Parts: sequence; structure tokens; C-alpha cells
Amino acid sequence: MATTEEIKQKLEELLQPLAASQGLELVDLELHRPRRGRTILRLFLDREGGITLEEIARVSRVVGDLLDVHDLIPESYHLEVSSPGLTRKLKNPADYQRYVGRLVRLTTRQARDGKQVFRGILQGLEDDEVCLQEGETVYRLPLPEIAKARLDIDVKTNLKGDKDLS
Repeated sequence: MATTEEIKQKLEELLQPLAASQGLELVDLELHRPRRGRTILRLFLDREGGITLEEIARVSRVVGDLLDVHDLIPESYHLEVSSPGLTRKLKNPADYQRYVGRLVRLTTRQARDGKQVFRGILQGLEDDEVCLQEGETVYRLPLPEIAKARLDIDVKTNLKGDKDLS
């Protein structure tokens, strides 16, 4: 029986070209195989300018049919297809260039300067180091040392222009 990682790799090899042919990016793929209950396959898709609900529904049907034909997941499973959301994960080096100027939250594997969580404006990726400006300080964090990274939102800034929040 194939391991979860082997199945994920085969799924990515199958689904990346499908997403690209639809003008979409397969941002992330999660395969959760609990000891009890049904396996869950989660696909996170996006495109420049965002993905629509209609696109998600269409791709979900196509992916479901494709997975039925290729039968990569040996047990019964539930398929979930969605967008990565406003606080999407940063997974590969290209993401650190794509989102320059955006607010991000990074967690390092070990403490640096007395902390593990950094929140600031992404300055990019230079020499395999993520550059992040937090206030007046610019941190250079080695990419292999980053355990988690995602876009963040500043609720206060995003709500300033809204007069009626009800």
C-alpha cells in the first residue's frame, strides 16, 4: 500500500497540469487519512485576481472524474476544492517574490532575536533568505529555518474606510 506522501506526489503530478490547463494554480494539496472515518483530499486553487465559485465547482467535477479514472486513493474519500483564502500559505520561493510589499506572518523553527513569530512587510527573497521589515528592523531569515509562512491581514487598516460595519 502506498504511503500518504507517495499518493500526494502522484496526485500533484496528475493535478498540476490540469490546473494549469484551466489557467489556475494548484496552491496546496492536503490528504488527511484518519484512522477512523473517511479520507479527505483538499485542493486549494487560485489564479491572478482570484478564483470564482463557478470555477471551483467546475474544477471539482473535473477532478472528481479524473480521480475516479486514475484511482490513486485506495480508500473512499471526500474531495474538497476551495481557494487558499486571504491568509494563504507561502510554500515555495516564488511566493516570497510574488507577494513583496504584503503583510506576512512567519514562524521560525528556532527563536531568533528572542522570538519565533515575525509579522511585517515582505521585502522579498535574496540569497535564500526571506527579507521582512518589522517596524524599523529588517530581518533576514534563512528559508530553511521558516516553519510556517502565510499572508496576513491588518484588520484595523482594512476597516478604516468602512463607516458602517453592521
